Amino acid sequence: MKEIKILAIIVVIVGVLYWGVEPLAHATFHPEVAKADFEFKDLQDIDLSKGDATRGKEIVETNCVACHTLNDAGIAGADMTMYFRDNKEATIFTPDISTAGAIYDGKFLANLIIDPVNALHLAHKFPNGDFPMTQYFGLEDTNQEVADIVAYLKSVGSISLKKQVLESEEFIAKKEAIEKTELSNEQKQTEIASLEENLTNKAVFLNACSRCHTMKYDDVASRTTPESLNVYLGSTAPDLSMMIRSKGKHYLEYFINDPQKVSFKAIQDAIIQKEGTLPPNDKKSPWQDDRDYSNLAKELGVMPVGLSMPRVGLTEEAQERVVAYLESIGDAKKEQRETLGIYLMIFFGIMSVLAYLWKKRIWSEVH
Repeated sequence: MKEIKILAIIVVIVGVLYWGVEPLAHATFHPEVAKADFEFKDLQDIDLSKGDATRGKEIVETNCVACHTLNDAGIAGADMTMYFRDNKEATIFTPDISTAGAIYDGKFLANLIIDPVNALHLAHKFPNGDFPMTQYFGLEDTNQEVADIVAYLKSVGSISLKKQVLESEEFIAKKEAIEKTELSNEQKQTEIASLEENLTNKAVFLNACSRCHTMKYDDVASRTTPESLNVYLGSTAPDLSMMIRSKGKHYLEYFINDPQKVSFKAIQDAIIQKEGTLPPNDKKSPWQDDRDYSNLAKELGVMPVGLSMPRVGLTEEAQERVVAYLESIGDAKKEQRETLGIYLMIFFGIMSVLAYLWKKRIWSEVH
């Protein structure tokens, strides 16, 4: 009976720590922010349904290739620009946009073309309007021309992404290695399909993140030097090899969607500091949480800002692929580790029962 009482005490202590202290610690280190918004409700609604890909290609070849390339779509252009800020020079590599239509949300892309600083949430970094990417102004109907551009990027995006994967040296080499094994044809096809899936995750990361970030554990280098990034955004970008372990999947899922997010509490505190009290939240948009006072904070000019990283604009699927890639590099043994943890719990459970039965028998002989 004494052992059961001790077990009950341990269960209570563990329960208090797990359901009481741990959530408090989590809330302290990770204050609640707005959930990931893959509908980009804060951006202008643009009718993309009538976009014409053929006209879009003409506009891209006339305007966008001054700074961008679409190598996988066979369209050459510029891929580098010199940027000057505070009398300092930075070399900025503009992204190849072959896969933009596959990995970025259409609404985000349209707003990025029309007003890049607003779409990227970088107004606080470029208050003087000196952001390298200029706003697009159509010759006739800007919104229609932007819809045409997005339609074209969507038409070539998935094809270009698949081409990048299937024609990569890594895929070809690993596919040949699989084909030389003694596996059955069905097993080989399964392995090759898994390889393509994993390399697609990597390709999305390369297109979305590697212009600024490195992944040293997978020999992925950043195209932009830390010095240029510091001039461009005022900060360097961290290596992401162990980011999944240091931040966790939950954090990354809302952070990647919008790094400029700050906690509800930080926004409310900024308003209280200016107004002396927290007024009713009558400025919020219908889709915002009741605790989200960001609209009022912006109106009062006290809205806190997040990190230097711009909003990425990925679709939910593309973001999941980025997180999956980070997990495959920084936490490759996660599945085995979690499985082993379950086995250990079962082992200790069985051993506890056996130890109790053994003790009961021994003590019964003593008495």
